[in-house]
Amino acid sequence: MTVFHTTRRIAFAPEHLLAIVADVASYPAFLPLCTAARVWDEKDLGNDRRSFRASLDIEYPKLRLKETFVSDVVVDAKRLTIRATSNEGPVKHIDNRWLFSVARGGCDIDFHLDYQMSSRLLQMAMGSVFDIAVRKIMTAFEERAHVLEQDEV
Repeated sequence: MTVFHTTRRIAFAPEHLLAIVADVASYPAFLPLCTAARVWDEKDLGNDRRSFRASLDIEYPKLRLKETFVSDVVVDAKRLTIRATSNEGPVKHIDNRWLFSVARGGCDIDFHLDYQMSSRLLQMAMGSVFDIAVRKIMTAFEERAHVLEQDEV
């Protein structure tokens, strides 16, 4: 099992960033290594909460990795949180939490990931590139926020 936690400050409103992270279907347009995304079984849970199932196709040619990750996602717009969990496919277990909070000059993104892959080889491969991958992912979300902000102008 691997646990990773980081906080990053970004100069955007928390609601804006929550919307970007919750828009899983758009990930292939900007997220590194993500080649396809699908969302289904969307439900309104009331009280500004919704859930859905999502799959991401991830390819990392250098390690000859090509996997599909399926998660159950809950977006809580009132609490500014997103939680994705899974225990299927290449994942033995995953618990990914995002918390967006108002901070001086923008938003603090609190990113927490607790995961274990089904195969030991995949667990080792993920561990060897994980820090770099998370930095690239966070940068991709920040760049997406900039692009969407410019599109709104």
